[in-house]
Amino acid sequence: MRALAVATVVAAALAGCVDVPAFECSTDEQCGEGGRCEATGACSFADDRCHTRRRYGGEGAPALAQACVGDETGSVQAIAAGSDHSCAVGSDGSVWCWGENVAGGLGRDDVLFTGAPARVAGLDAATDLDGGEQTTCAIAGGAVFCWGEGSAGELGDGTTTDRRTPAAVAELSGMVEVDLGEHHVCARDQAGAVWCWGSNDHGEATGKGVPSDGAVKVSRPRRIEGLPPVTTIAAGGQVTCGLAGSEVWCWGKNGNGQLGVGDTSPKSSPQLVPGMAGAVSLAVGGEHVCAAGSDGLVRCAGQGLYGQLGQNNNERRTEPVTVPGLTDVVEVAALDWTSCARDRSGVVTCWGMGDKGQLGGGAENRLAPGDPVALPRPAIALTGGENHACALTNDGCAWCWGANQRGQLGNGRDDGGDALRPVLLRCW
Repeated sequence: MRALAVATVVAAALAGCVDVPAFECSTDEQCGEGGRCEATGACSFADDRCHTRRRYGGEGAPALAQACVGDETGSVQAIAAGSDHSCAVGSDGSVWCWGENVAGGLGRDDVLFTGAPARVAGLDAATDLDGGEQTTCAIAGGAVFCWGEGSAGELGDGTTTDRRTPAAVAELSGMVEVDLGEHHVCARDQAGAVWCWGSNDHGEATGKGVPSDGAVKVSRPRRIEGLPPVTTIAAGGQVTCGLAGSEVWCWGKNGNGQLGVGDTSPKSSPQLVPGMAGAVSLAVGGEHVCAAGSDGLVRCAGQGLYGQLGQNNNERRTEPVTVPGLTDVVEVAALDWTSCARDRSGVVTCWGMGDKGQLGGGAENRLAPGDPVALPRPAIALTGGENHACALTNDGCAWCWGANQRGQLGNGRDDGGDALRPVLLRCW
């Protein structure tokens, strides 16, 4: 965003809201030159003194008038991207969602999609959450709550029907982490045991392959056997992985070698991935898996068609390969065909498919890591959806980039305008 002198900004803000009720806008045009109608229904104007670079105009209600955009509701504690929707946990434990809502993944029934975040009713004190294709799950009070699409049993309630309101998965308690693949869900309890449900076409929900009765939909949680106690889980596509100590274990689909065990045969039970030993962070994309190691290096395996393995080519790899040019990495995230990494200083770098702005700079594919994502402050967390990514910065704000056809960037826009560089979501 182009910088403006403070005096000019203030003058523009005051002039722009003349005869415009500060808290009744519905379009940018109502806010005057340089104005933008925020999701709150109030006009904002450019002001580099704000960490979001936007300030509310007007002399209206003191709660928002002349306040920096993003300061109205606290800070973001966690953020997670589904395929075409996203959700966040606020500083008070509230859950907010935006984007695709055809099956109710936003926890509401009044829109098909929206770029304006709205609070999910009936869910408080959340500590973790994640999104799948059109399903969302969260942890609150040790229970797992799910809502949205249930056609493959993703809601864990014994049915294969959709539900637009959160409800607890009855069999589970003491849960501390939840992660979703495309159509399956896994949760980790305090002791490190993993429970999964949903689509099981490749054994991703049971670690045992397709059940003997031929069912490929697991509508109740099942504990994954043959897996040591894990400290983190990662699900994506039709794959699930867990980190046990410094060992990586993965199971499920393996048609592109994404499990990293040296072949392309499906694995119906958890497999140790020797090439990712020493991992501290895991991410599962559409057809690839990446891990950040304790040595600060990133290693990936699987489909490389768009350069998501970072090898400066389009080849697939059935064993993990080191991504060149990255050091001191502490976290990885994976989109369908894109990979991202965050280093210890908060710099984010992405590579792979970039046609919708997934790389946070430009709209071209990148076969290896290049320029970092232009975030205004250091990132402290990452998440990736199908074709969009988000980062949480150290001021409690969230920024997203990439595809926005369903409003999944959460910047109040749902007109299909992709973001080639990060745009402010908001600060809760």
